Amino acid sequence: MSHIQIKDKRILLIGATGVLGKCYSETLIKEGARLIMVDRPQSNVLELAKELGAKAITMDIGDEQQVVDGIEKAAKIYGGFDGVINNAAITGDVLKNMGEAFAPFEEYPLDLWQKTLDINLTGSFLIAREAGRIMKESGKGGSLINVSSIYGVMGPDHRIYEDVDFASFVGYSASKSGILGLTQWLATWWAKDNIRVNCLVPGGVYNGQNETFHQAYNNRIPLGRMAKPDDMVGMVIYLLSDASDYCTGGIYNVDGGLGAW
Repeated sequence: MSHIQIKDKRILLIGATGVLGKCYSETLIKEGARLIMVDRPQSNVLELAKELGAKAITMDIGDEQQVVDGIEKAAKIYGGFDGVINNAAITGDVLKNMGEAFAPFEEYPLDLWQKTLDINLTGSFLIAREAGRIMKESGKGGSLINVSSIYGVMGPDHRIYEDVDFASFVGYSASKSGILGLTQWLATWWAKDNIRVNCLVPGGVYNGQNETFHQAYNNRIPLGRMAKPDDMVGMVIYLLSDASDYCTGGIYNVDGGLGAW
């Protein structure tokens, strides 16, 4: 039986400095992975990587040429990838500064819809295409983890957003739903090359949301609480490890049971 360990595996982590990405980064280093962290040029990824003892590069995953050049540069650091975590996403926090991010659907701006799809779905496609090509050419296979969201597999309960200053927005759900289709298409496409493609579906993660929303969300969860960032780590390690070498095309909810209602 294969052990659940990732020591010395060459891991590319896209979206390395957010609430989940930072947790993944810290854990991957602790578990002995050779980690390459990737995030936006305006992020603190270079400083965080230095602090953790990882490698890092910056790129805008909404820019095709930056992705092509960035993945090629990243692959040269350790001579390829054993695993890739496709974790970058544009969220409501980012969109708050770009206009009416939480406008009613009937008034939702096309530019914000397009921007969300460009990053969350097209960006994930570009990362998968470029990193997957490198894993395929190596002849050694590998593991690709795409990160969706519970709101990519089910609709939100809009009532829990009524008394707070943010909301679930349509572009996020649509783009994260697209990740599911991308994952299963790629799983069958790359199966012959021993590249496993799976999808992590996190539930709502506590990140300082106000107490009204926090309690309302908790009340929707069978396990009674929002996720902590490190609740996702076990599944990530498993899917990167050789213990999951017969798993591909899987959609793995880590949501406290929300999707089981």
